[in-house]
Amino acid sequence: MRRARVVVVGAGVVGLSSAVCVAEALPFCSVTLLAEKFSPHTTSDGAAGILFPAEFPGTRNLFKLFLKTIILHPLFFLLFSSWQIFKDASADKKPFWSELVIGFRFMTDSELKRFPDHKFGQAFTTIKCECSSYLPWLEKRFRRAGGQVEQRKANSLQELSNSYDVIVNCSGLGSKLLVGDNELHPIRGQVLKVEAPWLHHFIKDADRKTYIYPGMHCVTIGGTRQEGDWRLEVDEGDTKSILERFERAGGLCSYGLWVR
Repeated sequence: MRRARVVVVGAGVVGLSSAVCVAEALPFCSVTLLAEKFSPHTTSDGAAGILFPAEFPGTRNLFKLFLKTIILHPLFFLLFSSWQIFKDASADKKPFWSELVIGFRFMTDSELKRFPDHKFGQAFTTIKCECSSYLPWLEKRFRRAGGQVEQRKANSLQELSNSYDVIVNCSGLGSKLLVGDNELHPIRGQVLKVEAPWLHHFIKDADRKTYIYPGMHCVTIGGTRQEGDWRLEVDEGDTKSILERFERAGGLCSYGLWVR
């Protein structure tokens, strides 16, 4: 009997995780991971990897699973303490996810003094994934499970249906082309990677544009959220804006950074 042929399209963290699950759960299938770009050239590689619980079914169980994963894979998953700061004191003071993260509390007046433009803050501990290390490890695990890797661009899922019995679409924004999903649009993010080994917790402005995310190898500071922008090139104007916001953020500039 011919082995069922499965292809997973996309080699970001979702694609690689899916490919590993399929290959390990269905060893009697032939599983191929197909992507135009692999680590370190994926969107996942640039992501800070901070886990903020989302409001959808299964979130509580998923967060508990990630906490267990930290024990098994401490090189890829870390716990980081954090501050999330708000300019508006009327913000949602105790969100639904406060029961999922570790040690949720309100920031003290003493802590908030470091951020004179902000009126309220939340402190908690959450999970960070080191994608730059995690993605290559996932690919090795996939290959050990008998998976095959093919690097090329797929122009449509229809063309793949001639060669595979099952198609798992993990192409992210690529689905705009692959399946003609015109509801998809890009949100361009630009960050800076800097050296600041003395930083051990992250700081995030509730505007979702200004943040510091420490990691094992570097610190990510940002950022931008530019809807409808497809550019992949570094924008020097955005770099300048990120640094200016960093300097204006009161308590942030006191940390000091070595920009790479």
